[in-house]
Amino acid sequence: MTQTVPGPPLADCYTTPHSIGHCLEHDDIFCVAPGISAEDALTHISLLLKCASITCNQAIELASDPSLGFMQCTQQTVELAYGLANSLADSISNPSPHRPPE
Repeated sequence: MTQTVPGPPLADCYTTPHSIGHCLEHDDIFCVAPGISAEDALTHISLLLKCASITCNQAIELASDPSLGFMQCTQQTVELAYGLANSLADSISNPSPHRPPE
């Protein structure tokens, strides 16, 4: 009996063109490039979230009372997304036997 070996996670998953940086007064001029592998896109997501986290930390240090709560909320959200993106990237690079409970 032949066992099939599954391909790498997201091996056949690539980006599609998607407009970003919308402006109500002009046509979109920026777009996600098509054909980027899911693993490479996830790496870039992680880097972008790291930059957002650093920016939030700096903004919190400079924020005054009215906006401090909003900045802390934003920081928490970015940190959670950063952790999730890194966890996925790690699992793609180093597959583990951990599976969700059924």
